[in-house]
Amino acid sequence: MDRRMATRLSKFLSLVLRHRPDEYRLAMDPLGFVDFDSLIDVLAAEDIVGENAEEIVENLVRDSDRPRFEIRDGRIRALYGHSSRISLDLPPASPPATLFHGALPEDAARVRAEGLQPAGRAYVHLSGTADEAREIGNRHCDDPVVIEIDTKVAQARRIPFHQATELIWLCGPLPAEVCRVPEGAPEARPAPAPAPAPPPAARPRPAADTVRPTGARVVEPDSSGEFKRRTRKKNRR
Repeated sequence: MDRRMATRLSKFLSLVLRHRPDEYRLAMDPLGFVDFDSLIDVLAAEDIVGENAEEIVENLVRDSDRPRFEIRDGRIRALYGHSSRISLDLPPASPPATLFHGALPEDAARVRAEGLQPAGRAYVHLSGTADEAREIGNRHCDDPVVIEIDTKVAQARRIPFHQATELIWLCGPLPAEVCRVPEGAPEARPAPAPAPAPPPAARPRPAADTVRPTGARVVEPDSSGEFKRRTRKKNRR
């Protein structure tokens, strides 16, 4: 299988197994598995893989340089990256003293102030090395900020860690005190003050001689230029 096909297949499997199984009528169990044969039917229907689809998928899962999927007992699942909350049934594991996360530069200040959140995924995803975190971050921007996670402090706060692959670790939300954002990362910018509302447009005042409140007496000049008083005639009953 050439690299282009492998990339296309891997992206499609990630889409289906991490985010949209229901869209393709695949029943996902609580551990994230779907039926392998049903997935092969989807690949054929979507024209992702033609002949020997089973073998191609098995080879991709087995030979990938970065494990993303698992086949077990006639079922297949993604190992991480799910947007829905599922139980991957991974036991708590002891991580190295420092794990890493590649963040967008504009997110660094938020992490410094608020910590690290799953951001639309079921878990916070961490890398075992700074280079791995930077490589993952490069998928989203050219210059990611690599944040260090003090796992000893996190574990002291009863935050469990789970190892999904050799390089990928999963955990829940991390507080700011365990996230070391490097010096020089962007600082938080204060929210811009809302622009003052424009004053209401002034309504032109009518000329004095055109204002005639109901029932008021009206004063008008006579032919001689002098003013005389008159009142509105009342309707006779």
